[in-house]
Amino acid sequence: MSIIQLIESKIQDLSFNETPVVVISGPTGIGKSKLAISLAKKINGVIINADSMQIYKELKIISSQPSDRDKKIISHELYSIRSIHQNFSVMDWLELVKKKIDVVFSKNKIPIVVGGTGLYIKSAINGISKIPKVDKVVFEDCTKLFEKIGILEFRKLVEEIDKDFILKNIDKQRLIRGYSVYLQTGQSMSEWYKTSKKNKIYNTFFSILLEQERKKNYQNCENRFEEFIDKGAIEEVKFLKDKNFDRSLPGFKCLGVNWILKYLEKEISLMEAIILSKRDTRRYVKRQLTWFRHNFNPDLILRI
Repeated sequence: MSIIQLIESKIQDLSFNETPVVVISGPTGIGKSKLAISLAKKINGVIINADSMQIYKELKIISSQPSDRDKKIISHELYSIRSIHQNFSVMDWLELVKKKIDVVFSKNKIPIVVGGTGLYIKSAINGISKIPKVDKVVFEDCTKLFEKIGILEFRKLVEEIDKDFILKNIDKQRLIRGYSVYLQTGQSMSEWYKTSKKNKIYNTFFSILLEQERKKNYQNCENRFEEFIDKGAIEEVKFLKDKNFDRSLPGFKCLGVNWILKYLEKEISLMEAIILSKRDTRRYVKRQLTWFRHNFNPDLILRI
């Protein structure tokens, strides 16, 4: 029995009351996109992005977005939909995904949500607390305060109002988000998480987790990063450097961007940038595996 036949058989065995949204997740470099395309061909599917880096237009190569050839074969949605300097939250993603799912079903096709961003996957399946959007003026005031006093002092401000939030949210964007929500609503992010009802974008999901022997996964990631370099990742990062974007933006966390910037600024050699990027990718895979082990309960685990 092929992998695609196994998936179809498992979906039939579970006897869903309605057609499920298929979710394919797993660590980076494991082959999620390849499986999604094969499955989409068989079940008349549309692939919907669930990778927080693949939303950015400027990161097509280094975030491993689908090729033009892949997009001609199967419809791909929510890739390259924002510029790296634009704010984009999990709530924004959920709103777009919900609309895409409705459109796909209206065309008698099957949505296949694909990606390794745990928060996106968990929020899609379980729902997320709806936290009010912050007024632009409030957000800008908080950003100015952050720039004035620095990250350490700003972190202390957030800690005073929300000690739980500060444990897992330490970067600029999340700190500003947490403080601005408190200023606007009088409630901390943790209070909102506890008291607000979770909104689900759909009721029925069939989730797949891909697993692979660790060394093989690491090797795939290393080979893939070298392919990124060959395809133009350095030029892609140079564009970010030349545009002088704020380097605290979430998109700059994309694996490899930081080290290639250091290479472009002559702080390290290209070989060092590649080695360090590969190291960071291995560490990221390890963190992803830990997250999936504790936070994801798939309907089907495929060891490939």
